[in-house]
Amino acid sequence: MVKEQGFSLIELLIVVAILGILARIAYPMYTDYLIKANRVDMQSEMVRIGGLLQKYRTLNSTFLKKQDATPIDLTTVGAADQYPSGGKPLYKLTLSNVSAGTWTLTATPNENTNQAGNGSIVLNNQGQKCWTKGTSCTPSATTNWDGR
Repeated sequence: MVKEQGFSLIELLIVVAILGILARIAYPMYTDYLIKANRVDMQSEMVRIGGLLQKYRTLNSTFLKKQDATPIDLTTVGAADQYPSGGKPLYKLTLSNVSAGTWTLTATPNENTNQAGNGSIVLNNQGQKCWTKGTSCTPSATTNWDGR
């Protein structure tokens, strides 16, 4: 008598069902992880740009252009207005409230990306920062990037 080898259809269906359950649990967790990782990358880039802005002020004693006393912009310090600059941009960067001694840098998630609706990230010249999921915020000495 020949012994048959292999899996029965029931065994295969059980394995497929278990894999489906695991995928249903794991995919949202992975998506949340990617959103947080992208936000942290953006925060790191904002700190880098903040350093470029402070370097500009150190060299020029102001955040205004020497030629015409107009506010500097991101291109003045060699920074892009989208992040990441290669591939599909996840954030739009805006430099605002620029005066001789102040600036505010805001990263707003682009629509039609996983970051959409994840809240703006804000950093100012004093190193104050804020992020609140789904809303805008104003940086102060008591706000931070962890959303609390």
